[in-house]
Amino acid sequence: MKSIKHSRVLHKLRDLAALALPAQPLLPAFLQSLHELIPSQRNLFDWCDAQGRLTHYYIEGPVDERIARLYFDEFHNRREAEVMLPFASALRGAATIHSAGELNTKVFFNSALYWEIWRPQGLKYRVEAIVRAPEGLPLGSLVLYRGPGEPCFSAEEEALLPAALPYLARLLLRRDDGKDACKDEWVPSAEPIETLLLDDEGRLRHASAGAMRLLLLAGDGLAAGSFGRSVAAEHAALKRLRQALQGQDEADILHASASGRYRFRALRLHALAQDDAGWLQVQITRLEPASLALERRLLALPLSHGQTSVCRLLLQGCSQPEVARRLAVAPSTVADHTRKLYKSLGVRSLQELSERVRKP
Repeated sequence: MKSIKHSRVLHKLRDLAALALPAQPLLPAFLQSLHELIPSQRNLFDWCDAQGRLTHYYIEGPVDERIARLYFDEFHNRREAEVMLPFASALRGAATIHSAGELNTKVFFNSALYWEIWRPQGLKYRVEAIVRAPEGLPLGSLVLYRGPGEPCFSAEEEALLPAALPYLARLLLRRDDGKDACKDEWVPSAEPIETLLLDDEGRLRHASAGAMRLLLLAGDGLAAGSFGRSVAAEHAALKRLRQALQGQDEADILHASASGRYRFRALRLHALAQDDAGWLQVQITRLEPASLALERRLLALPLSHGQTSVCRLLLQGCSQPEVARRLAVAPSTVADHTRKLYKSLGVRSLQELSERVRKP
């Protein structure tokens, strides 16, 4: 049974999916909010084509290139069939939810898939949902993971997942590439800034924990063919960055990809010893549309769904009568919501409300 808390999270997911933004830059915010409905360690979404073949994916947290390459080389739609339904079969099947209980077995925990792919990444349990368009065409696979020491997903938790899938499907059905569809201002996301170190030849030598994931997302994305090649040498953003550094010690560029936009900042590090080589420090920041950043802050406020809806329209410049018309409610309802949200947020005017919500 869904609680009031769960209903509020579902309203939040619905509101995020309704934003007029490209699908790929919006997906991270959706997966992050999904943690509030069903707590998990990491969330993953796999996009597929009409034939149920994986095209690309998005995962929270760091990406281990070696493990990813091993998975796609040996396990994907092949050896994983030894202990679980292969990806392609799951996409073509009739089931919507693949329960965590299916893999909570000794056979799975003794398998090569678990010991070579799952365990090194700190993963132990998963619940999977197949996301489909209204006409039944598969759009992809949503996977929630938990690690060792965490409880397996319960039947009650898994029963909450189907209610979120129509909102995710609505988001995914925007088939744009994310590069030019959003005319919004882009601002730094809450995701950590990641760092790379390159040598004088442009070869990647060191990276912070999440740097490779951001670098791949800012390139061709995460897919089966993303691994096993010189990402740094071939990456368009790093090529542009090195060109911008000609004769300078610092450079800063903005880079667009299908997954969104990124800021790359480079600082040339000079060797202190005569025989040592110089280095290039590169920082990568993932950006997000300003309207999404504002929506995140709005949805994080201690307001009811009705108060949030009123607040959103007030911030867009609507008068209270216009808010009532837009929401199809009585003017007295809007006035009551406005009074309560002002009190809850400790503000006394629309200007103070705007400052309170827009403050990073």
